[in-house]
Amino acid sequence: FFWGIGMNFYMEIAKLRAARKLWATLIQENFEPKNAKSLLLRTHCQTSGWSLTEQDPYNNVVRTVIEGMAAVFGGTQSLHTNSFDEALGLPTVKSARIARNTQIIIQEESGIPKVADPWGGSHMMEALTDGVYNTALKFIKDIEEMGGMARAVAEGIPKLRIEECAARRQARIDSGAEVIVGVNKYRLTKEETVEVLAIDNTVVREKQIEKLKRVRQTRDPDVARKCLAAIEECAKTREGNLLALAARARCSVGEITDAMKTVFGEHKASTRM
Repeated sequence: FFWGIGMNFYMEIAKLRAARKLWATLIQENFEPKNAKSLLLRTHCQTSGWSLTEQDPYNNVVRTVIEGMAAVFGGTQSLHTNSFDEALGLPTVKSARIARNTQIIIQEESGIPKVADPWGGSHMMEALTDGVYNTALKFIKDIEEMGGMARAVAEGIPKLRIEECAARRQARIDSGAEVIVGVNKYRLTKEETVEVLAIDNTVVREKQIEKLKRVRQTRDPDVARKCLAAIEECAKTREGNLLALAARARCSVGEITDAMKTVFGEHKASTRM
């Protein structure tokens, strides 16, 4: 599972603790696994891109440290720490090095990873974990009663929930009820100039198009057409999985997607706010 880790420190730890409990419960109740390892939640976390600010961007180093620590306290198996300048563009070599060293310092110098679940037994943390667990379980049951996640997505339910949450939070930030340092409080009178990695998108696009042309020129066109036709037939009959075959025939992601679109169509998200 891939988790985003935000600035609500205790909540993020509780989220990961609740997720492990929830996964184990669902697997045990629905599948009765023979191997106990099936009950173990496998987790990758990435510090939040949403929390990074364009204003006073060096503050983002601190935000990433806090989020990285929350992920480690929560028991993540792997971690990606964002660069402080990612609200401005792609990271520079310098900012990427700071991001990498952030998690290395947590791992090698802090001692935090030496203890598994150090928050276990804390009244606050256990109560918060139980609250997240019970709320998530209710969401899952509601989705199952609706007919499953595919039906929920088709009806726009996950999108609506995300939009509602985002709107509430943005309102808190706009009103100043939630403080974002350097944005709605403790602003700089003058912003510093920050080095930004310059990318010529036109050159990148032209290079990628040229690479795609070379792939199409060097592959066997008949094999590629047959593979794409087979994927379309697979989508119609719901039998087999031919994506690997198409990839070996050097069909592009766009071509594979288009073959499936002819059968499934394309999801059009609706706004219900």
